[in-house]
Amino acid sequence: MRIVRWLAFGIGILLADAAIAQDFLHRAENNVPVTLVKVIRQTPFTEVQLRADMDLKNVCWTSAGDNSPYLLADGRRYRFLQGNNITPCPERRDYAAGEIMGLRFEPLPTSVRQVSLVEGKGGENQMADPASQPGVRYLNFLRIPLP
Repeated sequence: MRIVRWLAFGIGILLADAAIAQDFLHRAENNVPVTLVKVIRQTPFTEVQLRADMDLKNVCWTSAGDNSPYLLADGRRYRFLQGNNITPCPERRDYAAGEIMGLRFEPLPTSVRQVSLVEGKGGENQMADPASQPGVRYLNFLRIPLP
């Protein structure tokens, strides 16, 4: 019986060390109807999960270059690696309300306690001048607290 408890305890520690997930309800800037719902920190990557709050049309993600999304933490940019349930530009897709998009980035160090998700150069420009690109909305999530 003691061995079983010890094994269960050890497996629990290993699983806890492998992935740390935190649930959120953090709305996007600029009234974009998307909510950041989860951040999962793992050794090979950090995954950010976003939920469409209403039906979204013609959505795509830039996977490389100036408009590629990134995580900003402690003055460093953590680059986008890949995604789950996303479509790379120039292809586009629609999302139903409640649908989840997963974006994976370089792993964040455990010392990071706050992060922002910025949708590349376009997202930076839109934050600086919201009227700069009428009809185009970028997904930016600022100052997300992490455990």
